[in-house]
Amino acid sequence: MWWHVLRIGPLFLLGRGAGFTLIEVLFSILFISLGVLGFSANTVGVMKAGHISSNITVATNLAQDKMEQLKALGAVLPACPTATTAGCFDGPLDPQGVSALSGAIYRRSWVVSPDTPEEGLVRVEVTVSWIDYLPRTVTLTTLVFRG
Repeated sequence: MWWHVLRIGPLFLLGRGAGFTLIEVLFSILFISLGVLGFSANTVGVMKAGHISSNITVATNLAQDKMEQLKALGAVLPACPTATTAGCFDGPLDPQGVSALSGAIYRRSWVVSPDTPEEGLVRVEVTVSWIDYLPRTVTLTTLVFRG
């Protein structure tokens, strides 16, 4: 066995043979485990954020679809003073906007306010709500000219 002397500052250390001690191996495993645990916790957060983002995108598309339908009606917009008025809401909806009982988490409502903010303008507000981890809503508002 070859022994050599390693000089570090005023101290002299005897060099060891090849290999690691059990303590070094255990600490290495501990540090690697902590790193993997940190990445796995981060992965769960990223997956949750991706799910929330997907739901927001679907809700925005559902709101925009209804907004376009209402704007296309032009001067014959329905009378919807509140979101709970009959004919002013639909749901539960699936991500494609089809009424469904299973897998449908979205509810859509709209309010049509004539002559707001000016005579001849109609304020249209479409709200889509759902619950994933928390209750959430997306609201789109526009003005339609009623000639």
